[in-house]
Amino acid sequence: MRVADLGIIALFAGFATWRTGGLVWMTWWWSWLVLGLWLAHGWWFSRHGNWLAAGAVWVQQDKNWVNTYELTKIRFTVSGLNRVLKLTDSSGRNIYGLVIRDVQSNQPMWDLVYNGILHSVASGDCDISDKARSVLKVPADLGRPPT
Repeated sequence: MRVADLGIIALFAGFATWRTGGLVWMTWWWSWLVLGLWLAHGWWFSRHGNWLAAGAVWVQQDKNWVNTYELTKIRFTVSGLNRVLKLTDSSGRNIYGLVIRDVQSNQPMWDLVYNGILHSVASGDCDISDKARSVLKVPADLGRPPT
């Protein structure tokens, strides 16, 4: 369960207690329905969220994976509030929505992914957009000039 879900439940309970002047809201069936549905929502999303894994030369998101040392294309985009990478490797495998914050929240995982990105860019075979280069802080003199 995410902290945000627990926070929303706490806000609901606090507001209901304040509004009714006590804990009388706990006797109403619909308040338990709302709390139960929100708990189910939090549980489901915690079990079915974004699955990430990384190894020495790969990163996987859900069922898609790429070889980070053989990247041929790196693009940056924004999806909602998330900064997202689109990665393509030399075998044509793609990850279209790698949320940077999710990978960076696990430092060892980020180290593996970022080292692979730097290696791919340095090889000269990787087309990295200017925005991706800027966001990832890839040195301008690394790899081929931007297209």
